[in-house]
Amino acid sequence: MDSIHKQEVLAYGKKDAIVALAVWLGYVIIVSAYVAITNSIAMPWYVHTIVVIVFFSLLVVGIFVIVKIRKQSLASIGFHKEKLGKAIGLGFLLSLIPIIFLAIIPGIVNGFNDVDVFGLLVALITTFFFAAHEDVVFVGFIQTRLYGLFKTHTIAICVGAILFAVMHIPPWIINGQLDIGHPLVIVQAFFAWVVLHIVFVSVFKKYFSLVPVFVLHTLWNYSFNFARMDGTIDFSVISIIIAILATCFLYWQSYKREKF
Repeated sequence: MDSIHKQEVLAYGKKDAIVALAVWLGYVIIVSAYVAITNSIAMPWYVHTIVVIVFFSLLVVGIFVIVKIRKQSLASIGFHKEKLGKAIGLGFLLSLIPIIFLAIIPGIVNGFNDVDVFGLLVALITTFFFAAHEDVVFVGFIQTRLYGLFKTHTIAICVGAILFAVMHIPPWIINGQLDIGHPLVIVQAFFAWVVLHIVFVSVFKKYFSLVPVFVLHTLWNYSFNFARMDGTIDFSVISIIIAILATCFLYWQSYKREKF
């Protein structure tokens, strides 16, 4: 299936890449505005959940509309049924790493606090929409179209990884999750996002499918959020590094790449 990825991305031209870059800029502005607005409004948890689902679903619909306007298929951004079972299995296999290193081990070391099962379920739903829409926008659409400007895989994926990392910074600063007074923390987060994007794109290339990326990205973020909710976040700083490296290693072991 990696050959399908190669055939798809090399068919794109400069116009596709320019559209992708315009989508990236628009996305950063829209999401940053969304975070600023929602942070200024007090909402019950159920209203917030609905807002998250609706807003990020609309972003995905926007990508679908752009794809259709460009007379391209949804398969071109990774929506298809081919080898669906294997794609799902790959996603869950790789997800064992963040689950173990970001949730289970920190919980064992620091002790699990009382956990609200219903709250975790709601968190899983919202985490899915947070993660999946990013995968559609950045892995399925922007990354594939960047090959219209950057025909070398290494350059294209590095540019995509940088765009993915930069995209996170404004919303996280607005949300108070990053402090511009601590630049080292921002650099560390930037590096983590770059590596994660490379992992997600590598998983995507296996079957040219977003399904395993949805699974891995959702459970990665969910495990991280679980560690934060459970009060084990300090230990997870080290675990994040281990989990990233372990995920890369496990994927490298399970997939022999073709040279691009």
